[in-house]
Amino acid sequence: MFLPGHHHKFTPSTSPPAAFPSPHLRRLRPPLRPATLASANPPAPSPLTFPFPSPRRQWRWRRSTGGVGDAVLDAAPAEADASATGGGKKNFWAAVSLIIGTAVGPGMLGLPSATIRSGQAPSAAAILLSWAYVVSSIVLVAELSFSAMERGGVDEVSFTGLASSTLGAGLGTVVAVVYAALSFSLIVACVAGIGSLVAQLFPAVNPVLANALFPCFAGVLIAFFPFKAVDGANRVLCGLMLVSITALVVTGVSVGRSSLLRSLGYACLSPGAILPAIPVTVLTLGFHVITPFICKIVGDSVYDARRAILIGGAVPLAMVLSWNAVILGLASASGSNAGIGDPIKLLLSVNPAALPAVRGFAFAALATSLIGYAMSFPKQLADTVELIVQRFSPKQGSLQHSNSSSEFGRNVAILTWMVLIIPIFIASFFSAAFSRALDFAGVYANCFLFGILPPVMAWIHRSEKRKRSPDTCEDILPGGNAILLILFSVAMVLAIWH
Repeated sequence: MFLPGHHHKFTPSTSPPAAFPSPHLRRLRPPLRPATLASANPPAPSPLTFPFPSPRRQWRWRRSTGGVGDAVLDAAPAEADASATGGGKKNFWAAVSLIIGTAVGPGMLGLPSATIRSGQAPSAAAILLSWAYVVSSIVLVAELSFSAMERGGVDEVSFTGLASSTLGAGLGTVVAVVYAALSFSLIVACVAGIGSLVAQLFPAVNPVLANALFPCFAGVLIAFFPFKAVDGANRVLCGLMLVSITALVVTGVSVGRSSLLRSLGYACLSPGAILPAIPVTVLTLGFHVITPFICKIVGDSVYDARRAILIGGAVPLAMVLSWNAVILGLASASGSNAGIGDPIKLLLSVNPAALPAVRGFAFAALATSLIGYAMSFPKQLADTVELIVQRFSPKQGSLQHSNSSSEFGRNVAILTWMVLIIPIFIASFFSAAFSRALDFAGVYANCFLFGILPPVMAWIHRSEKRKRSPDTCEDILPGGNAILLILFSVAMVLAIWH
């Protein structure tokens, strides 16, 4: 800083400072340039340089050492995180593709069974309202995730961390256990579904091998390859899914064009005809499980996450609306407006050549969902175990918490393989694993974890934030407490319906 009225003497210096608190400073410090005398055409003033780079994100890995080295210590974990995520660069479109792949599940193909009684227009309105409810709830989880990352100085959080920080350690432990069971049941459902498809294509293959083929491939990809490789495989599967659903829709339109137009005239506004489609749609379009991981890779602000959620969630919405319209049109042609036993069988009855597209869509939907769950669940599992240890052994838990980030980085491969191998044996030796896992996931996902908890946690978080700083910025989800009350009320209605 230049003080008026004082003479400042510049002396060139080429020697480094006498002491460095960390060896990283020598590497990060820019080369010193000797001072030059003023000339007739002085160069434009440049901003002051510092011996360390300013972090892009304010919450990145802060540790206090009591000296100048505080800022330098920010770089070391960032480099470790860079190696874990394939270069450390945020990838917005990788987050979008992960959202698309995880949000679209094979349950989407069976959705028209729940919408047939209401008709085209009422079912489309129910799907749109369900999508708005799901996206609003997920945006709340993203808001909580970024706030927790900023407050804790970390690059990734889990739903366990969000629940324990807002609801307290006691209720947070219960939520963590239920959430871990939910995530595990979803992985079991994906493994069992993929194994069933492999067994249909290759009947002579051993059931254990059929269930293990793709999970082992995904485990190797996630544990031993950079994130760019995982992102590339996920985008290929998303492309296969989009091509398959496009082929199915085109097939349905080509064989039932006239019936599709006639089906627009049928509508039933009875609540008993409309409401059954809402829980199924919420479960079909939801991707709360991977939201904390999405916040890790999407960008540097919660607004990037909101944009990715809206873009990535719009693609599954378009797929669901188009598939629902086609199947309801075919059902109208067959005169079965009362109900559809199996939408896939209905489509294959009019065009058996659509079977490869059905199988391709089901495989891609299950595979992309499995990749998303396998990427996010290891962190969730590690935080759940740590929270339980802290609950029963506070001293040991606090020691583990100080090294939790580094331990998770070292054990991520072990955790990834563990969460994939166990479901392989469950799916191989329990034939009803797929349906039972989906039943468990549907009840808890719609009613408790992703329905009731996000608005409650967001209300607690916003109340505490406004107490600390009354002039805080606007919330990422507009509407204030009114929208939180609406989301909570819808979740309670879904809970009663279940």
